[in-house]
Amino acid sequence: MPVPLSRSARVRALIALALSLSVVTGCVSSGSDSQDSRKGQNGPGISNSTIKIGFVVPNPKTAAGGTGFVDGESGDAKVQVLALVKYVNEQGGLAGREIDPVIRVVDSATDSVQQENAVCTGFTEEDKVFAVVLTGIREVSARSCFAQANTLMIDAGSSPLSGSEFSELKPYLWAPSFTPVENYAQTLATGLRQQDFFGPDVKVGALIESERTLDEAFSTYMKPIIEAAGVKEITTATFDTSSPGTQGSSAGAAVNGFKARGVNRVIFLGRPDMAGFFTSIAAPQLYAPRLSIGTFDVPNFIRLNPTYYPPAALKGAVGVGFAPSIDDISGGFPAKGSESKCVNIYTLANQEFAERSDAQRALLYCDAVLFLQAAMKKVDAKGPLNAYSFATGAHSLGRTWQAASSLETEFNEGVYAPATSARLLKYVNGKFIYQGTKLGMALS
Repeated sequence: MPVPLSRSARVRALIALALSLSVVTGCVSSGSDSQDSRKGQNGPGISNSTIKIGFVVPNPKTAAGGTGFVDGESGDAKVQVLALVKYVNEQGGLAGREIDPVIRVVDSATDSVQQENAVCTGFTEEDKVFAVVLTGIREVSARSCFAQANTLMIDAGSSPLSGSEFSELKPYLWAPSFTPVENYAQTLATGLRQQDFFGPDVKVGALIESERTLDEAFSTYMKPIIEAAGVKEITTATFDTSSPGTQGSSAGAAVNGFKARGVNRVIFLGRPDMAGFFTSIAAPQLYAPRLSIGTFDVPNFIRLNPTYYPPAALKGAVGVGFAPSIDDISGGFPAKGSESKCVNIYTLANQEFAERSDAQRALLYCDAVLFLQAAMKKVDAKGPLNAYSFATGAHSLGRTWQAASSLETEFNEGVYAPATSARLLKYVNGKFIYQGTKLGMALS
């Protein structure tokens, strides 16, 4: 009987299969000859005067994930994208070329494998863009589709990506506002321990998204810290993302399983809506274990939606955060530096935000576009412009470019998600607030 592949092995196998299929279909193969060929020629979407950049923007009617959710006064995504394009073009464009924006509206309420792959096909085969700023594209097959087409992906979503995903898709996949899930997982476990989340009498439950490498991030980077804190019993459950139905049923199974085992601490590792599925099912059963809530759970969205995240279920919740607009609305807004720069760009387009969390999506878009601008300034405009020359420029940025969305960022060779600092996070009086000083967020 064959031995079943681990989830991470399945992810790697799917990516390898998708890339290898390009040989059969007549696309450029992923071997060393192909890589040398790609390095020596321009990427798609480039002319002598323009460079095509694609943007995924949400359907405003379902931008919060569906009817009934509240997402703040986030403004008009199309207007925000065009404001950023105007700003960069007035600053000389990308490698001396004006951005030619291609905007596609994607409905998060109808998200599916087919829809996400259709988004890739549209951008790469019809529009032939050089790079695409992505939100809500989670499927491995969709990401590998962009890589096959030699198209850069600048991820402006808020779902965690693993180090193996960046490695398998390099130099195409970038997340300039975020950190790999392994870094986050280790920092989260460390921060939870500092906030007395663990102990000898604690039973931990971990709800982990399926079909990703997140289970390995938990077992390698979180579990040893939890066990070192004296926890004797750890129960894991899988959040099945196959469909809305399986998401609800797997969350329900986790609630029932954790409750039966007396779990009194719950950690989430995966897509942002996992905590909402869990609390909306657990709360009516009067099951209220203490929760771990961090950046990838989108604390400010939780704050705005008490129907799905009842305050009683959040009592005592703690975690870590690295992205102020996602985590914590307190403090002066806009802060000096990158946050203020992005807000000023939007103000010129009559896009204003009452508080930091309203600007979350806009700041992620801003990070994506200004990261493209900063990296392209490091590229020889007369040489080949492609994912490889872009990567050389991006990795040379060091600390000279800072994301508006995250506390601190630093690029170096091999870094595709540069957020490097976090802070402890605590639920207090209906909102999440930062505590203490910054924590380093790199693997030790």
